[in-house]
Amino acid sequence: MKKRIPIGIEFYKEMIDKDYYYIDKTLLIKEILDSGAKVSLLTRPRRFGKTLAVTMLKDFFEDERDSNGNKIDNSRYFKEKKISDCGDVYLSKQGRYPIINLTLKSANQPDYEMTYGVLKKSIIEEFGRHFYILQGQMLREDEIQKFQEILKGEAKP
Repeated sequence: MKKRIPIGIEFYKEMIDKDYYYIDKTLLIKEILDSGAKVSLLTRPRRFGKTLAVTMLKDFFEDERDSNGNKIDNSRYFKEKKISDCGDVYLSKQGRYPIINLTLKSANQPDYEMTYGVLKKSIIEEFGRHFYILQGQMLREDEIQKFQEILKGEAKP
C-alpha cells in the first residue's frame, strides 16, 4: 500500500499503525531525558505537530493498561525509530509511568463553568485509565484517598 500524507492526524500510534509518512522525531525523548528538567515547554506554531509530539512522548513513557489492568506493550511503535539506537539508558524508561495527558482543545466552551466541567471530566478519565495504581503498593494512604476523590469527582481544587 502507498504511504499517505498525514493531514489532520495528531496521534502517534495512528501515524505508525496506518503507515502514514512520518518524520522521526523520537530523539525528542532523549533530549527531554538528557535535559534533566522537571518541566519542558514545547512551543511550536499552530499546526506544527505539538499534539503529535505529546502523544509520542505519552506512548513512549506511559505504563498503559487495558481495561483488565494488563500492561500494554507499546515498544513496537519505537522499534525502528531513532530512540531505539540510543541505548538501554533511554529504553529502560519506556512504559514505566502513569501519564496524565490533558489538552485544552476540548476546553473551548462558551463559559467558565462549562470549561471547568470539561477539564474536570478529562482529569477524572485520565486518572481512571490508571486505576491499577490503587491495586499496588505505590501510594501512601492519603494519596490513595486523594486518588479516589479525584475518580469520584469529589476532589477539591
